[in-house]
Amino acid sequence: MAIDLDVVTIGKWDKGKQGDYSRKFMVRVKRKEFYIITPTLLLELVRKWKHENLKIQIEEFYLKNSDEFVERLQIIGEIISKEIDFEEIFRKFIDVGVKEEDITLILASSLRDAILITYNRVHLKNKEEEINEILSEYDLKAIKIISPERI
Repeated sequence: MAIDLDVVTIGKWDKGKQGDYSRKFMVRVKRKEFYIITPTLLLELVRKWKHENLKIQIEEFYLKNSDEFVERLQIIGEIISKEIDFEEIFRKFIDVGVKEEDITLILASSLRDAILITYNRVHLKNKEEEINEILSEYDLKAIKIISPERI
């Protein structure tokens, strides 16, 4: 599984229903019920945040609970080794409204045959069909995008 930042952020910050779902899922992650893949780009993004306490908690969660860290260059290398033009596939995702950090999550999930866990409906869940069409066009594995309460 690859876990989007929003899931961990909501789990650490939100006291509502989504926060409860995230926290329950995060407990299961801590119990090692899942193999967790984390693109290092997520950690780089968190390190830029201003809210020190929150960013420390989020980074700590990923560092303690990830089974595999995937560098952006590693993802690019794996895509190129499949004779896929990385810039071309990257642009296709951008053209359908997917953000750069989400592209990294998508490609890492596809390359590792992992489920992507997120609350992000705008850039991910609502675009799952378009995302999988692009992946299919390049003979990459389709991904499943689900929210924590569905695990």
